[in-house]
Amino acid sequence: MEENELLHYWRVIRRNWLPVVIIPIVAAVVSGLLSFFVLHPQYEADTTLLVNQPQNSAAQMALEYDSIMANQALVNTYSAIIKSNSIESSVIDELHLPYTTAQLDKMITVSSPTQSQVIDVKVIAPNEAQAVSIANALATTFQHRAAQLMNVENVQIVDRAVVQPNAKPVKPNKKLNVAVAFILGLIVGIGVAFLREYLDYRIRTPEDAERLLQLPVLGVVEEYRLG
Repeated sequence: MEENELLHYWRVIRRNWLPVVIIPIVAAVVSGLLSFFVLHPQYEADTTLLVNQPQNSAAQMALEYDSIMANQALVNTYSAIIKSNSIESSVIDELHLPYTTAQLDKMITVSSPTQSQVIDVKVIAPNEAQAVSIANALATTFQHRAAQLMNVENVQIVDRAVVQPNAKPVKPNKKLNVAVAFILGLIVGIGVAFLREYLDYRIRTPEDAERLLQLPVLGVVEEYRLG
Protein backbone atom coordinates (compact mmCIF):
# COMPACT_ATOMS: atom_id res chain seq x y z
CA MET A 1 0.00 0.00 0.00
CA GLU A 2 2.79 2.38 0.89
CA GLU A 3 4.64 1.51 -2.30
CA ASN A 4 1.53 2.28 -4.35
CA GLU A 5 1.18 5.64 -2.62
CA LEU A 6 4.80 6.48 -3.33
CA LEU A 7 4.30 5.54 -6.97
CA HIS A 8 1.22 7.75 -7.08
CA TYR A 9 3.16 10.69 -5.64
CA TRP A 10 5.93 10.16 -8.17
CA ARG A 11 3.41 10.11 -11.05
CA VAL A 12 1.89 13.37 -9.77
CA ILE A 13 5.29 15.05 -9.72
CA ARG A 14 6.23 13.60 -13.10
CA ARG A 15 3.00 14.82 -14.71
CA ASN A 16 3.45 18.28 -13.20
CA TRP A 17 7.24 18.50 -13.47
CA LEU A 18 7.36 22.05 -14.85
CA PRO A 19 6.61 23.98 -11.61
CA VAL A 20 8.75 21.51 -9.63
CA VAL A 21 11.75 22.42 -11.80
CA ILE A 22 11.09 26.06 -12.66
CA ILE A 23 10.06 27.48 -9.27
CA PRO A 24 13.16 26.42 -7.27
CA ILE A 25 15.48 27.57 -10.07
CA VAL A 26 13.79 30.97 -10.25
CA ALA A 27 13.83 31.29 -6.45
CA ALA A 28 17.56 30.45 -6.29
CA VAL A 29 18.40 32.90 -9.10
CA VAL A 30 16.41 35.73 -7.50
CA SER A 31 17.98 35.04 -4.10
CA GLY A 32 21.44 35.01 -5.68
CA LEU A 33 20.85 38.32 -7.45
CA LEU A 34 19.59 39.93 -4.24
CA SER A 35 22.43 38.50 -2.13
CA PHE A 36 25.27 39.34 -4.54
CA PHE A 37 24.10 42.63 -6.05
CA VAL A 38 21.39 44.23 -3.89
CA LEU A 39 21.98 43.44 -0.21
CA HIS A 40 24.86 45.36 1.33
CA PRO A 41 27.46 43.37 3.31
CA GLN A 42 27.31 43.77 7.09
CA TYR A 43 30.26 43.42 9.46
CA GLU A 44 30.27 42.53 13.15
CA ALA A 45 32.42 43.80 16.00
CA ASP A 46 32.11 42.99 19.68
CA THR A 47 33.51 44.18 22.98
CA THR A 48 33.37 42.52 26.38
CA LEU A 49 32.58 44.19 29.71
CA LEU A 50 32.96 42.86 33.24
CA VAL A 51 30.64 43.84 36.10
CA ASN A 52 32.69 43.65 39.29
CA GLN A 53 32.08 45.07 42.73
CA PRO A 54 35.19 46.56 44.42
CA GLN A 55 36.49 44.74 47.52
CA ASN A 56 37.35 47.08 50.40
CA SER A 57 37.90 44.77 53.33
CA ALA A 58 38.49 41.21 54.49
CA ALA A 59 34.86 41.00 55.54
CA GLN A 60 33.77 41.76 52.02
CA MET A 61 36.10 39.03 50.73
CA ALA A 62 34.16 36.57 52.87
CA LEU A 63 30.99 37.67 51.11
CA GLU A 64 32.41 37.04 47.65
CA TYR A 65 29.59 34.70 46.64
CA ASP A 66 26.91 37.21 47.60
CA SER A 67 28.83 39.88 45.70
CA ILE A 68 28.90 37.73 42.57
CA MET A 69 25.16 37.12 42.79
CA ALA A 70 24.56 40.85 43.17
CA ASN A 71 26.78 41.50 40.16
CA GLN A 72 24.78 39.03 38.08
CA ALA A 73 21.61 40.90 38.97
CA LEU A 74 23.30 44.14 37.90
CA VAL A 75 24.17 42.63 34.53
CA ASN A 76 20.51 42.68 33.47
CA THR A 77 20.19 46.30 34.54
CA TYR A 78 23.37 47.31 32.79
CA SER A 79 22.36 45.48 29.61
CA ALA A 80 19.24 47.65 29.44
CA ILE A 81 21.24 50.80 30.13
CA ILE A 82 23.66 50.07 27.26
CA LYS A 83 20.76 50.18 24.80
CA SER A 84 19.13 53.18 26.42
CA ASN A 85 18.30 56.23 24.34
CA SER A 86 20.77 58.44 26.22
CA ILE A 87 23.74 56.10 25.65
CA GLU A 88 22.93 55.62 21.98
CA SER A 89 22.41 59.37 21.44
CA SER A 90 25.81 60.07 23.00
CA VAL A 91 27.47 57.56 20.68
CA ILE A 92 25.73 59.02 17.64
CA ASP A 93 26.89 62.53 18.56
CA GLU A 94 30.43 61.40 19.39
CA LEU A 95 30.96 59.49 16.15
CA HIS A 96 28.73 61.73 13.96
CA LEU A 97 26.77 58.70 12.81
CA PRO A 98 24.11 59.02 10.09
CA TYR A 99 21.61 57.01 12.17
CA THR A 100 18.69 57.67 14.45
CA THR A 101 18.65 56.05 17.87
CA ALA A 102 16.06 53.56 16.60
CA GLN A 103 18.32 52.57 13.70
CA LEU A 104 21.37 52.26 15.93
CA ASP A 105 19.40 50.22 18.46
CA LYS A 106 18.69 47.57 15.80
CA MET A 107 22.42 47.29 15.10
CA ILE A 108 23.29 46.48 18.73
CA THR A 109 22.94 43.16 20.53
CA VAL A 110 23.69 42.88 24.25
CA SER A 111 23.97 39.44 25.85
CA SER A 112 25.39 37.76 28.93
CA PRO A 113 26.24 34.07 29.48
CA THR A 114 24.15 32.37 32.16
CA GLN A 115 25.47 32.85 35.70
CA SER A 116 28.13 35.23 34.43
CA GLN A 117 29.27 38.73 35.24
CA VAL A 118 30.33 39.33 31.64
CA ILE A 119 28.41 41.50 29.18
CA ASP A 120 29.01 40.98 25.48
CA VAL A 121 28.16 43.90 23.19
CA LYS A 122 27.91 43.10 19.48
CA VAL A 123 27.45 45.69 16.74
CA ILE A 124 26.61 45.02 13.09
CA ALA A 125 27.35 47.84 10.63
CA PRO A 126 27.92 48.33 6.87
CA ASN A 127 31.70 48.34 7.34
CA GLU A 128 34.00 46.86 9.93
CA ALA A 129 35.67 50.11 10.97
CA GLN A 130 32.33 51.65 11.82
CA ALA A 131 31.22 48.55 13.73
CA VAL A 132 34.44 48.63 15.78
CA SER A 133 34.07 52.36 16.51
CA ILE A 134 30.47 51.98 17.65
CA ALA A 135 31.24 48.96 19.87
CA ASN A 136 34.13 50.72 21.60
CA ALA A 137 32.21 53.99 21.96
CA LEU A 138 29.30 52.11 23.55
CA ALA A 139 31.64 50.41 26.02
CA THR A 140 33.43 53.62 27.00
CA THR A 141 30.27 55.72 27.23
CA PHE A 142 28.51 53.07 29.28
CA GLN A 143 31.50 52.72 31.62
CA HIS A 144 31.44 56.43 32.39
CA ARG A 145 27.65 56.62 32.60
CA ALA A 146 27.46 53.64 34.97
CA ALA A 147 29.82 55.41 37.36
CA GLN A 148 27.51 58.45 37.34
CA LEU A 149 24.24 56.53 37.64
CA MET A 150 25.29 53.86 40.17
CA ASN A 151 27.91 55.91 42.03
CA VAL A 152 30.39 53.04 41.68
CA GLU A 153 33.14 52.25 39.25
CA ASN A 154 32.48 48.55 38.86
CA VAL A 155 32.50 48.19 35.07
CA GLN A 156 35.71 47.14 33.35
CA ILE A 157 36.34 46.80 29.63
CA VAL A 158 37.90 43.37 29.20
CA ASP A 159 38.28 43.24 25.42
CA ARG A 160 37.91 46.15 23.04
CA ALA A 161 36.73 45.64 19.50
CA VAL A 162 39.53 45.68 16.93
CA VAL A 163 39.64 45.73 13.15
CA GLN A 164 40.44 42.27 11.86
CA PRO A 165 42.56 41.90 8.69
CA ASN A 166 40.66 40.32 5.81
CA ALA A 167 37.42 40.34 7.80
CA LYS A 168 34.46 38.74 6.11
CA PRO A 169 30.91 40.11 6.37
CA VAL A 170 28.50 38.25 8.61
CA LYS A 171 25.56 39.18 6.41
CA PRO A 172 24.32 38.23 3.92
CA ASN A 173 25.30 34.58 3.85
CA LYS A 174 25.05 34.28 0.08
CA LYS A 175 25.41 30.52 -0.28
CA LEU A 176 22.97 29.86 2.55
CA ASN A 177 20.43 32.29 1.09
CA VAL A 178 20.59 30.59 -2.32
CA ALA A 179 20.32 27.12 -0.77
CA VAL A 180 17.36 28.08 1.42
CA ALA A 181 15.62 29.78 -1.51
CA PHE A 182 16.09 26.67 -3.66
CA ILE A 183 14.70 24.36 -0.96
CA LEU A 184 11.73 26.62 -0.29
CA GLY A 185 11.15 26.93 -4.03
CA LEU A 186 11.23 23.14 -4.35
CA ILE A 187 8.66 22.80 -1.57
CA VAL A 188 6.43 25.39 -3.23
CA GLY A 189 6.89 23.71 -6.63
CA ILE A 190 5.85 20.33 -5.24
CA GLY A 191 2.88 21.98 -3.53
CA VAL A 192 1.83 23.57 -6.83
CA ALA A 193 2.16 20.21 -8.57
CA PHE A 194 -0.15 18.50 -6.09
CA LEU A 195 -2.58 21.43 -6.18
CA ARG A 196 -2.81 21.16 -9.96
CA GLU A 197 -3.36 17.43 -9.63
CA TYR A 198 -6.07 17.97 -7.01
CA LEU A 199 -7.91 20.43 -9.26
CA ASP A 200 -7.58 18.19 -12.32
CA TYR A 201 -10.55 15.81 -12.50
CA ARG A 202 -9.51 14.10 -15.74
CA ILE A 203 -8.86 10.35 -15.77
CA ARG A 204 -5.77 9.90 -17.91
CA THR A 205 -4.31 6.54 -16.87
CA PRO A 206 -5.62 3.14 -15.80
CA GLU A 207 -4.15 3.81 -12.38
CA ASP A 208 -6.27 6.99 -12.07
CA ALA A 209 -9.39 4.98 -12.91
CA GLU A 210 -8.61 2.32 -10.32
CA ARG A 211 -7.80 4.88 -7.67
CA LEU A 212 -10.88 7.05 -8.23
CA LEU A 213 -13.46 4.34 -8.99
CA GLN A 214 -12.07 1.65 -6.67
CA LEU A 215 -12.68 -0.89 -9.46
CA PRO A 216 -10.26 -3.08 -11.40
CA VAL A 217 -9.45 -2.09 -14.98
CA LEU A 218 -10.54 -4.83 -17.38
CA GLY A 219 -9.21 -3.28 -20.57
CA VAL A 220 -7.77 -0.20 -22.20
CA VAL A 221 -8.91 1.32 -25.49
CA GLU A 222 -5.84 2.68 -27.23
CA GLU A 223 -6.07 5.96 -29.07
CA TYR A 224 -6.11 5.41 -32.80
CA ARG A 225 -5.68 8.07 -35.41
CA LEU A 226 -6.37 7.65 -39.12
CA GLY A 227 -3.84 8.63 -41.70
